[in-house]
Amino acid sequence: MIEYISSRQNSKIKEVTKLFQMSEKKAQGKFIIEGYHLLEMALSANVVSAVFSLKEEKSVPSSIPQYIVTPEVLEKISLTKSSQGVVAICTMKEEKGITSSNVLYLDDVSDPGNMGTLLRTALAFGYKDVLVSPNSCSIYNEKVIQASQGAIFTLNVKTCDIAGLKKLNDYQILATEIKGSIDIRDVKEIGKHILVLGNEARGVRKEILQLASQRIRIDIEDMESLNVAIAGGIAMYSLSRLVSQKD
Repeated sequence: MIEYISSRQNSKIKEVTKLFQMSEKKAQGKFIIEGYHLLEMALSANVVSAVFSLKEEKSVPSSIPQYIVTPEVLEKISLTKSSQGVVAICTMKEEKGITSSNVLYLDDVSDPGNMGTLLRTALAFGYKDVLVSPNSCSIYNEKVIQASQGAIFTLNVKTCDIAGLKKLNDYQILATEIKGSIDIRDVKEIGKHILVLGNEARGVRKEILQLASQRIRIDIEDMESLNVAIAGGIAMYSLSRLVSQKD
């Protein structure tokens, strides 16, 4: 179905702008994406419920409502200063159980850029299941979605508190800590594991550190610490190689 919209006051456009608010996203179970790359990934994941663009998008199935809008209308629902030509409404994915051997746990990661980068890196290094603490930044924050480059559509991202983490007792927990007992280069062998990365300011909470079978560090020079997204990338790359060698 294709419909044309030329007014910024159109009721459908007003409904879209409501999704700028996180409370409304949660209430409706929907969120906004922008750009052709994200649209392609969202279509592959079958989560697109409507598309707004300047011209007909041939890649969009006829079963999905498509609205052809003016530049002024698209500007109103755009998430960026310069519109990328297409905006889509997506349905939030249902959280599923953990099935993979490599799991990432994000403990109160608060910066959207860090969160998105970590999700993108997790997908790249085989961490297909990602657990996020209740106080972490929402994966449906628009900056998270952009930084993730669409990884949220492929990953299984699940909210998990400490009680939930304790139930995963068949996994080895590796928690990152600046003064951890073992440098990540000295980790020789791992199996099913959960890599824990902490908050930008205070790191991993003590309650989670106490659950860890190993507290790992990344030895660096001339700096006190690394950005959590950088540290996470190094850790996931290093640990994923160990798992590959074991397999």
